[in-house]
Amino acid sequence: MSPTVQTLLLGFALLAIFWGAARLMRGAHSLGRAFRIFYLIWFAYCAWHMSVGVRLGHSFVGEIPFLLINFGIPALAAFLIEKKSTSSK
Repeated sequence: MSPTVQTLLLGFALLAIFWGAARLMRGAHSLGRAFRIFYLIWFAYCAWHMSVGVRLGHSFVGEIPFLLINFGIPALAAFLIEKKSTSSK
């Protein structure tokens, strides 16, 4: 399995954990708060993951598309979940 696929799976697992925690809290703003924390933690992890690639000899510019994919897809899923959740209320 490629590192990109592994990172995406990790991102979706982390998203599921934060989504579940928000549902358990059941507060008015718990989903938004949980996803904001998810975005911060997920971006920090993806930036670290990119730095590992750069240290292994990949160019910084060459790693940017992978950063965008690895961060963007789970972050977009979180955004769409939050938007659907708030529009259904």
